[in-house]
Amino acid sequence: HYFIQSNLRMKSFFILAILLPLHQCYMLYLDAKAEECFYEDLVPNQKAGLSFEVAEGGFLDIDVRLSDPLGNTLYSANSETEGRFRFSASMGGNYLYCFSNAMSTVTPKMLKFKFITVQPREDDSSDLSEDDKKIKSMIGDLRNQLREVKEEQDYMEIRDNAHGEINRNTNRRVVIWAFFEFSLLLCMTIGQIYYIKRFFEVRRVI
Repeated sequence: HYFIQSNLRMKSFFILAILLPLHQCYMLYLDAKAEECFYEDLVPNQKAGLSFEVAEGGFLDIDVRLSDPLGNTLYSANSETEGRFRFSASMGGNYLYCFSNAMSTVTPKMLKFKFITVQPREDDSSDLSEDDKKIKSMIGDLRNQLREVKEEQDYMEIRDNAHGEINRNTNRRVVIWAFFEFSLLLCMTIGQIYYIKRFFEVRRVI
Protein backbone atom coordinates (compact mmCIF):
# COMPACT_ATOMS: atom_id res chain seq x y z
CA HIS A 1 0.00 0.00 0.00
CA TYR A 2 2.82 2.40 0.83
CA PHE A 3 4.56 1.57 -2.47
CA ILE A 4 1.40 2.34 -4.48
CA GLN A 5 0.87 5.59 -2.57
CA SER A 6 4.48 6.64 -3.20
CA ASN A 7 4.12 5.93 -6.93
CA LEU A 8 0.95 8.02 -7.06
CA ARG A 9 2.76 10.88 -5.32
CA MET A 10 5.69 10.61 -7.72
CA LYS A 11 3.36 10.72 -10.72
CA SER A 12 1.47 13.70 -9.35
CA PHE A 13 4.75 15.53 -8.64
CA PHE A 14 6.01 14.80 -12.16
CA ILE A 15 2.78 16.03 -13.79
CA LEU A 16 2.89 19.15 -11.63
CA ALA A 17 6.50 19.79 -12.62
CA ILE A 18 5.59 19.64 -16.29
CA LEU A 19 2.55 21.88 -15.99
CA LEU A 20 4.12 24.61 -13.87
CA PRO A 21 5.88 26.58 -16.66
CA LEU A 22 3.11 28.46 -18.52
CA HIS A 23 3.75 30.28 -21.76
CA GLN A 24 2.01 31.02 -25.03
CA CYS A 25 3.24 32.69 -28.20
CA TYR A 26 1.36 35.64 -29.71
CA MET A 27 1.53 37.51 -33.01
CA LEU A 28 1.17 41.30 -32.99
CA TYR A 29 0.61 43.69 -35.91
CA LEU A 30 2.00 47.09 -34.99
CA ASP A 31 1.22 50.03 -37.26
CA ALA A 32 3.60 52.94 -37.88
CA LYS A 33 3.85 55.37 -34.94
CA ALA A 34 1.85 52.90 -32.81
CA GLU A 35 2.47 51.34 -29.40
CA GLU A 36 0.84 48.33 -27.75
CA CYS A 37 1.09 47.49 -24.04
CA PHE A 38 0.16 44.37 -22.06
CA TYR A 39 -0.18 43.57 -18.38
CA GLU A 40 0.88 40.43 -16.55
CA ASP A 41 -0.16 39.84 -12.94
CA LEU A 42 2.68 38.30 -10.91
CA VAL A 43 3.13 37.37 -7.27
CA PRO A 44 6.27 38.11 -5.23
CA ASN A 45 9.33 36.00 -6.16
CA GLN A 46 7.56 34.56 -9.20
CA LYS A 47 9.91 33.90 -12.10
CA ALA A 48 8.98 35.26 -15.52
CA GLY A 49 10.54 36.08 -18.86
CA LEU A 50 9.83 37.99 -22.07
CA SER A 51 11.09 37.05 -25.54
CA PHE A 52 10.27 38.69 -28.86
CA GLU A 53 11.14 38.66 -32.56
CA VAL A 54 10.25 41.04 -35.38
CA ALA A 55 9.10 38.89 -38.31
CA GLU A 56 8.19 41.47 -40.97
CA GLY A 57 8.43 45.17 -41.72
CA GLY A 58 11.14 47.70 -42.48
CA PHE A 59 14.50 46.99 -40.88
CA LEU A 60 12.95 44.38 -38.54
CA ASP A 61 13.42 46.62 -35.48
CA ILE A 62 11.19 47.48 -32.52
CA ASP A 63 11.37 49.29 -29.17
CA VAL A 64 10.58 47.27 -26.04
CA ARG A 65 10.06 48.31 -22.43
CA LEU A 66 9.22 46.28 -19.31
CA SER A 67 8.35 47.92 -15.98
CA ASP A 68 7.23 46.82 -12.51
CA PRO A 69 3.99 47.85 -10.74
CA LEU A 70 5.69 51.04 -9.45
CA GLY A 71 6.70 52.11 -12.96
CA ASN A 72 10.40 51.30 -12.57
CA THR A 73 11.98 50.11 -15.83
CA LEU A 74 13.28 46.55 -15.60
CA TYR A 75 14.21 46.12 -19.25
CA SER A 76 14.46 48.50 -22.18
CA ALA A 77 15.67 48.00 -25.77
CA ASN A 78 15.61 50.30 -28.78
CA SER A 79 15.56 49.23 -32.44
CA GLU A 80 16.06 45.55 -31.63
CA THR A 81 15.21 42.68 -33.97
CA GLU A 82 14.91 40.05 -31.27
CA GLY A 83 15.72 39.55 -27.60
CA ARG A 84 14.77 38.01 -24.29
CA PHE A 85 14.79 38.98 -20.63
CA ARG A 86 14.22 36.84 -17.53
CA PHE A 87 13.57 38.17 -14.05
CA SER A 88 12.09 37.35 -10.66
CA ALA A 89 9.22 39.54 -9.46
CA SER A 90 10.33 41.69 -6.54
CA MET A 91 6.71 42.51 -5.66
CA GLY A 92 3.21 41.45 -6.53
CA GLY A 93 1.06 43.33 -9.01
CA ASN A 94 0.67 44.14 -12.70
CA TYR A 95 3.89 44.18 -14.70
CA LEU A 96 3.67 46.24 -17.89
CA TYR A 97 5.51 45.49 -21.13
CA CYS A 98 5.14 47.61 -24.27
CA PHE A 99 6.16 47.31 -27.92
CA SER A 100 6.60 50.58 -29.78
CA ASN A 101 6.94 51.31 -33.50
CA ALA A 102 7.23 55.07 -32.94
CA MET A 103 10.50 55.29 -34.86
CA SER A 104 8.78 54.19 -38.08
CA THR A 105 6.83 56.79 -40.05
CA VAL A 106 5.20 54.61 -42.71
CA THR A 107 6.23 50.97 -42.18
CA PRO A 108 4.12 48.64 -39.99
CA LYS A 109 5.74 45.73 -38.17
CA MET A 110 4.71 42.16 -37.48
CA LEU A 111 6.26 40.62 -34.38
CA LYS A 112 6.02 37.45 -32.34
CA PHE A 113 6.36 37.59 -28.58
CA LYS A 114 6.04 35.29 -25.60
CA PHE A 115 5.70 36.06 -21.90
CA ILE A 116 6.70 33.09 -19.75
CA THR A 117 5.56 32.69 -16.17
CA VAL A 118 6.45 29.95 -13.71
CA GLN A 119 3.83 29.30 -11.07
CA PRO A 120 5.38 29.17 -7.57
CA ARG A 121 5.22 25.79 -5.87
CA GLU A 122 3.23 25.40 -2.70
CA ASP A 123 5.02 23.88 0.24
CA ASP A 124 2.88 20.82 0.91
CA SER A 125 5.67 18.45 1.93
CA SER A 126 4.93 18.44 5.67
CA ASP A 127 3.24 15.01 5.53
CA LEU A 128 5.82 13.44 3.22
CA SER A 129 8.56 11.02 4.11
CA GLU A 130 12.23 11.85 3.66
CA ASP A 131 12.42 9.76 0.48
CA ASP A 132 9.41 11.57 -0.99
CA LYS A 133 10.91 14.94 -0.10
CA LYS A 134 14.14 14.03 -1.88
CA ILE A 135 12.19 12.82 -4.92
CA LYS A 136 10.15 16.03 -4.94
CA SER A 137 13.31 18.13 -4.73
CA MET A 138 14.92 16.20 -7.59
CA ILE A 139 11.81 16.61 -9.74
CA GLY A 140 11.79 20.33 -8.98
CA ASP A 141 15.42 20.61 -10.09
CA LEU A 142 14.63 18.61 -13.21
CA ARG A 143 11.67 20.87 -13.94
CA ASN A 144 13.86 23.98 -13.71
CA GLN A 145 16.47 22.45 -15.99
CA LEU A 146 13.85 21.41 -18.54
CA ARG A 147 12.33 24.89 -18.43
CA GLU A 148 15.73 26.48 -19.07
CA VAL A 149 16.38 24.11 -21.98
CA LYS A 150 12.95 24.88 -23.46
CA GLU A 151 13.50 28.63 -23.12
CA GLU A 152 16.91 28.31 -24.77
CA GLN A 153 15.39 26.33 -27.64
CA ASP A 154 12.64 28.93 -28.11
CA TYR A 155 15.19 31.73 -28.08
CA MET A 156 17.43 29.95 -30.60
CA GLU A 157 14.39 29.39 -32.81
CA ILE A 158 13.61 33.11 -32.66
CA ARG A 159 17.20 33.99 -33.56
CA ASP A 160 17.21 31.45 -36.38
CA ASN A 161 14.00 32.87 -37.83
CA ALA A 162 15.25 36.45 -37.62
CA HIS A 163 18.64 35.70 -39.17
CA GLY A 164 17.06 33.41 -41.76
CA GLU A 165 14.78 36.23 -42.89
CA ILE A 166 17.77 38.57 -43.19
CA ASN A 167 19.63 35.96 -45.27
CA ARG A 168 16.62 35.44 -47.54
CA ASN A 169 16.25 39.18 -48.10
CA THR A 170 19.97 39.51 -48.84
CA ASN A 171 19.92 36.60 -51.28
CA ARG A 172 16.86 38.02 -53.02
CA ARG A 173 18.54 41.40 -53.46
CA VAL A 174 21.72 39.75 -54.76
CA VAL A 175 19.70 37.81 -57.36
CA ILE A 176 17.83 40.96 -58.45
CA TRP A 177 21.08 42.94 -58.73
CA ALA A 178 22.77 40.11 -60.68
CA PHE A 179 19.82 39.99 -63.10
CA PHE A 180 20.02 43.77 -63.51
CA GLU A 181 23.77 43.58 -64.25
CA PHE A 182 23.22 40.78 -66.76
CA SER A 183 20.49 42.78 -68.53
CA LEU A 184 22.68 45.90 -68.60
CA LEU A 185 25.68 44.00 -70.01
CA LEU A 186 23.46 42.34 -72.62
CA CYS A 187 22.08 45.70 -73.75
CA MET A 188 25.60 47.19 -73.90
CA THR A 189 26.85 44.22 -75.93
CA ILE A 190 24.03 44.45 -78.44
CA GLY A 191 24.54 48.21 -78.71
CA GLN A 192 28.28 47.85 -79.31
CA ILE A 193 27.77 45.17 -81.96
CA TYR A 194 25.23 47.35 -83.75
CA TYR A 195 27.52 50.43 -83.58
CA ILE A 196 30.59 48.56 -84.88
CA LYS A 197 28.54 46.99 -87.67
CA ARG A 198 27.29 50.42 -88.74
CA PHE A 199 30.82 51.88 -88.50
CA PHE A 200 32.32 49.37 -90.93
CA GLU A 201 29.34 49.33 -93.22
CA VAL A 202 30.26 50.29 -96.83
CA ARG A 203 27.97 52.92 -98.24
CA ARG A 204 27.56 53.18 -101.97
CA VAL A 205 26.57 56.35 -103.77
CA ILE A 206 24.30 55.74 -106.74
